[in-house]
Amino acid sequence: MRKILIFLFIISCNSNQKSLPVSLGETLDGVPFITGKINRQNLIEFEHSKWFLSEYEKYQVPVGWVKKNKKLLNEMNLKLFLGTWCEDSEREVPGMIKLLESSDFDFSKIEIYAVTEEKYTYENFEKNLNLTNVPTLIFYKNGKEINRFVEFPNISLAKDLENIIQGKKYQNPYSEIKVDE
Repeated sequence: MRKILIFLFIISCNSNQKSLPVSLGETLDGVPFITGKINRQNLIEFEHSKWFLSEYEKYQVPVGWVKKNKKLLNEMNLKLFLGTWCEDSEREVPGMIKLLESSDFDFSKIEIYAVTEEKYTYENFEKNLNLTNVPTLIFYKNGKEINRFVEFPNISLAKDLENIIQGKKYQNPYSEIKVDE
């Protein structure tokens, strides 16, 4: 019962936020998607992102994660690129959002963008960011990129994000620069 009440509380809190206007498209396979700058409400309302709420509810924030990461996380700005057509985004983005919400993250410090299959937005929000796979969550501190999570975790979503937040050595699966152990 408690899980249901928490879930309903989260939905009701988010329902005050208005979704942003987006562009619509279709993949080569005919799957509808949205593109452009979005927010959490877009993920809740868009017909093709019904996966968001069910995956959000399933994700469990590890015990102690918030305490270890909240302060450092809230000193950062983020950019999240995802595809509403993408299975990897369906798997990882709800957990990302839940980790941020659990940490009382200020959502004015994150920009969220939905991209096409070719990893672009019509407004070119991804320009000069070397976006190759989605989801990509880019972490900035003092205006400088410090690291990024790309597509899937090395260990687990929570552990990979924790390593980035805490400034530990972390290399996403697509990084061309090898990090010494």
